[in-house]
Amino acid sequence: MSSNILRNIQIVDPKSEFHGKQTDIFIQDGVIVSMQPGLQTSADTEVNLSGAVATTGWVDVLAHCGEPGEEWKEDFKSLSAAAHAGGFTHVAVLAGGHPKPDHAATIAAISAATAGLPIHVLPLGHATAGANGSDLAELFDMQKSGAIAFTDGDDPITDTGVIARLMEYGSGLRAPILYFPYDKKLASGGRMHEGVISTSLGLKGIPAISESAALEQILQIAGWLKVPVSIIRVSSTESVEIIRRAKSMGVEVRAAVPVYNLLFTDEDLTTFDENHKVLPPYRTEKDKLTLWQGISDGAIDAVMSNHHPEDIESKAVEFEYAAWGASSIQTVLSAMLSGGKPDLTTIASSLSEGPRKLLGLPKVSLNPGQPADITVFSPTAEWVFEPQLNFSKGVNHPLQGKTLKGMVLGTVKSGTWLANPAAKKHA
Repeated sequence: MSSNILRNIQIVDPKSEFHGKQTDIFIQDGVIVSMQPGLQTSADTEVNLSGAVATTGWVDVLAHCGEPGEEWKEDFKSLSAAAHAGGFTHVAVLAGGHPKPDHAATIAAISAATAGLPIHVLPLGHATAGANGSDLAELFDMQKSGAIAFTDGDDPITDTGVIARLMEYGSGLRAPILYFPYDKKLASGGRMHEGVISTSLGLKGIPAISESAALEQILQIAGWLKVPVSIIRVSSTESVEIIRRAKSMGVEVRAAVPVYNLLFTDEDLTTFDENHKVLPPYRTEKDKLTLWQGISDGAIDAVMSNHHPEDIESKAVEFEYAAWGASSIQTVLSAMLSGGKPDLTTIASSLSEGPRKLLGLPKVSLNPGQPADITVFSPTAEWVFEPQLNFSKGVNHPLQGKTLKGMVLGTVKSGTWLANPAAKKHA
């Protein structure tokens, strides 16, 4: 393997002895060998990163990919390019629909097809067969083939018996089941958050109780079985309060919020922009502020991209008929910096430590002897998200054409420095 030196970089990692300090990092054979200012050594690659920040590599809890079956929406190559530009070293991917990822052979094929990409693709398997919500999929076989966790994606599991069996089986496998709390029957026909804005626009709403009622049910079962539980796509004030209360009662719950729910609210839908039609929907300003508070006080563990790329035929239609989802994995940092005022430690914990906990990945730190898994970014750089800087095939970008704050400069994957092409073009 090659050797690399990252020079003059600020470390943001509370587990590192260099937290809050500027230093050089010497990497060889995939491992951090030494860290100190002004290292008197040479390497195959040296990068001066004065003014930049280094954290442990970012992990995304859930991104969708069209391949296999719908490669025109997103393939593994385009997803990995967009994820790398977004600062991620690991991405949990729910891949394809033809075939669906509910068999060991499909998971093995995904693992083989994604080897050598600039990110580590972590395959997600469906928790139930064909995501039908009733019959458990081949969890053990899929895990042996490389599945990191299990979820039915946009199809929430609401059968309490199935939820309980998945919790027991997943706990035995030490494989997280990612639950999306959403009761479709309470949100039948809904297209956005139910409230004053939906009424004024004449659109049927998705009430917050469709999430909180389902969440309460999931957490009560987890508490009864005394097993850990992972919740994705948290979007409402009520849900944050339920999670906070469950944690205080000893339930081992880990939760993630979609990044665009930290930036946008239901008021952003007044223009009927189909790119803002997402699940869970953007809710109110109060909900957004509560989500941020949840990240701050630990009720929410992670920020997720909820990346769901779509083609123009699926989005450039009337709002009522547009597909759900937004392409987001490349703009997570900028969305966080625009939606609130997170400190650097919060960014690091919600994009690295929290997602690792959610997915059951090993802990890492920026210390000598640790694997070199690093994300480097500038929190102050500004850039315009122009079409030529979009590496995803998805056309559904709410931030396309906007001036954004915060740019990823590159990552270190398996000990190799990989510069962000978007940063090069911007410079």
